[in-house]
Amino acid sequence: MNIFDRLPSGIFNALTGKNNRRTWDLLVRLYENYFGPDAVPDYPDGYLHEKVVREIERFLLDSGWENESDGDAGELATPIAVQANQLLGRLIETGWLCEERVGLRNFISMRPSVARFFEILQQFTNEKPQLLGGNVLMIYNQLKGVKQDPKGQAAGFVSAAQLCVQLISSLSTTTLRVRDLMKELTNEEATPVFVRRFFSEHISELYVRDYRQLRTENHPLRLRFEILELVREVTQDDSIKSTLLRGYADLPGARAGEEEEALDRDVRRFRQLLDVEKFLDRMDNVIDAATQRAIAYLGYRLKATERIEEVLSDTIQAINKAEAIGLPLEGKLISPDPLLSEERLRMPPLPPQKPTRTPLQKREMTVHERAAHVLRKAMLKHREVSPASMKRYVEAHMKPGTSIEATDLPLEKVEDAVAYLGLLRLAGISTRHPKSITRNPLLRNLDFEVTLVEGDRFDGEYFNTPNFRITRRTGNAS
Repeated sequence: MNIFDRLPSGIFNALTGKNNRRTWDLLVRLYENYFGPDAVPDYPDGYLHEKVVREIERFLLDSGWENESDGDAGELATPIAVQANQLLGRLIETGWLCEERVGLRNFISMRPSVARFFEILQQFTNEKPQLLGGNVLMIYNQLKGVKQDPKGQAAGFVSAAQLCVQLISSLSTTTLRVRDLMKELTNEEATPVFVRRFFSEHISELYVRDYRQLRTENHPLRLRFEILELVREVTQDDSIKSTLLRGYADLPGARAGEEEEALDRDVRRFRQLLDVEKFLDRMDNVIDAATQRAIAYLGYRLKATERIEEVLSDTIQAINKAEAIGLPLEGKLISPDPLLSEERLRMPPLPPQKPTRTPLQKREMTVHERAAHVLRKAMLKHREVSPASMKRYVEAHMKPGTSIEATDLPLEKVEDAVAYLGLLRLAGISTRHPKSITRNPLLRNLDFEVTLVEGDRFDGEYFNTPNFRITRRTGNAS
């Protein structure tokens, strides 16, 4: 639930009407003087009703609101005290303020959700350039404390995770504020105002204060990987994690059984530090584009000196007057033909012709092509060297528990020759690299072993190869 869901329903009804801006100014003044974080109430229950009414009266006098009559001309204006009480009643009725009667006196206070709403707005408008290095150091030092005392520093772990989210949010907000400011600056007509606002707002108020040192090796931002390593150590170590979860359970407002979910949520917040580089590149691009745009805009202003529009307007008027009295226009940049005529207009482009779509047709194979395809598949199948083909060859010519050498192997078909060459290669692998056989699940499950016969060769009808021996086991290998 966000802050807007917690605000009372109908709270913005007090800001409707012609005086909505002044009503908002009144709320801001009451918040800053009475209900802000720096204000201390006169009583534990708030401020007296009369004191708040007098403050509203002073606001009406300062803004000149009391001089505006809501009636017809000649009707007397409503007394200022009545206006102040009406405004206060309106703010109480719509939920901006609340009134509580204690004994014989009425006290005025501001709802916590409304005060938090003002605090967020004030923080957004008055937020200064961030010190990313300081925030990263705070997160890093806090996590080191969590590693030493997980249960006692569980609240610090939560705060550090929230600070990570704020750090990423500040980078994203900076890019948006740069864009909004440049749109606003381009509407400035006076060049001195544009220059002053660009250097005072864009440079000094929007940049990250340690922006220049972000890419250096000594900047604390380099610690983000160590921060993630600390988070991994805290959450992967069972003893530290269990202690940290007990600390989560002791936090105020914690719900029993949701400690794991809360810890996972905070870990995801820490992992957002991996996206810092992406946000920095985005901020670099936006700031560079804004700076180039400002330089180009400023260069145009300085070169044109804000008179180019007048020169163009005067030239157009002179051309129209000369054409009206029939004087010919001569010049290097002026065409002798009429400036605007049907002959000088560009012909409209011809619409492209819509292509004729033809459906794709599958080509049928001829009888010869089909026979060649089947023959090729059979040829590839007969020449396939695989553990299964070697196993079939050995089982066809050997019984379990027997041994045979290459000189006794029959070579009658193409499959026999292919299996022979596969067994020869397998013999070389098992002799020189026996671990390769045990690591391969297909070769490890064969029910036979193949080894080279050292110093012996087989010179047969088709091959001249080293001799090898096949020994078939009595049972299948597991």
